[in-house]
Amino acid sequence: MKIVYLSDSALPSKRANSVHVMHMCNAFKALGHETVLFGLSGEKASAEKIMQWYGVNGFHIKLTSLRIPKLTLWWHAWNMLRGVKKLKTDVIFGRSLYGCYVLAKNGYKVCLETHDPINALTKKQREIFIKLLKSPNLIGIVVISEALKNIILSQTELISEDRVFVAHDGATIQSFTDSDIASYPWPNSKNERLQIGYVGTISQGRGIELIVELAKKLGQLDFHIIGGRKEDLVKIGLVDTGSLENLFFHGFVSPKEAALARKRCDVLLAPYQENVTLKSGKNTAKYMSPLKVFEYMEAGKAIIASYLPVLREVLTDGENCILIAPTSISDWVKEIVSLSENNTLRQALGGKASQSLHMNYTWEKRSERILAFINEQLGKQ
Repeated sequence: MKIVYLSDSALPSKRANSVHVMHMCNAFKALGHETVLFGLSGEKASAEKIMQWYGVNGFHIKLTSLRIPKLTLWWHAWNMLRGVKKLKTDVIFGRSLYGCYVLAKNGYKVCLETHDPINALTKKQREIFIKLLKSPNLIGIVVISEALKNIILSQTELISEDRVFVAHDGATIQSFTDSDIASYPWPNSKNERLQIGYVGTISQGRGIELIVELAKKLGQLDFHIIGGRKEDLVKIGLVDTGSLENLFFHGFVSPKEAALARKRCDVLLAPYQENVTLKSGKNTAKYMSPLKVFEYMEAGKAIIASYLPVLREVLTDGENCILIAPTSISDWVKEIVSLSENNTLRQALGGKASQSLHMNYTWEKRSERILAFINEQLGKQ
């Protein structure tokens, strides 16, 4: 098939949504489908350079570069319509609300993926979303968690349960040699110690404060925060961390470097709090499907994560991870010490996590399920 993916992601960028979009297109291509991605131009780079940055290849990228204050997404949507008119397409799918709305209004069958409930959208976005739900050209909606599906269904009667499909996020299987992993620049830590890592954004609700407290209490272990900037620590109220000799800040790294860093750790932390706030002010803790969790699973390392209902859709305590109440410092200390003394348990948890990822949560498996859902819905029309 020829698949068109509509996206509002800036490419390339440091945002997780761009990673999601690029790897979904890569997965469609890996399944044998010709794939065309529409996106916004980020930092100036060729399509080849963009693909190298994300570690993907083989599909077409078409970018909208002109930005118009307050009208960029509308301009981008109409630009995507003009582009699609030049293509013979079988499936139109994507995360662009404006794009899907404009194409549906112009007679194209579309499937929208959304990562937010209706009440988290702006007033204008809610109006467009409702109009799209009423369109006979909407095939269905893809969401990232059962929790989000339930929230959306509770907020509108304009779409039936069978037309809302849950597809948790995913990760790409990485093939690195030992020398590849060793090439990642590791700080001058004491490598005989347990290496504990967090890979991701430094922002409110990610549990960075908890990691700093853990480093203070567990001076015999090394802690690594890979991602973000040191200035981000100030934004969340952390200013006194420089004296900790066992806490290392790596700063923002490329997707490939992030994957290598995960492989260098013994334990990976996902200490999400009950209020996970994005730049927009949205609290996503009740319905999120963090890329971090799936990338951790792919790394094959022991995972310690917060005991949140939405994470338990994927993670099982004592089987492929250890789950702990997000604010209980003493329990986090206890479990980290236990893992530091039990290599067999670390390997068992990491192995189960990796196995679960391979069986259920690769981007290819996600793409297969989404295409099956789309074909099923089209068959009903």
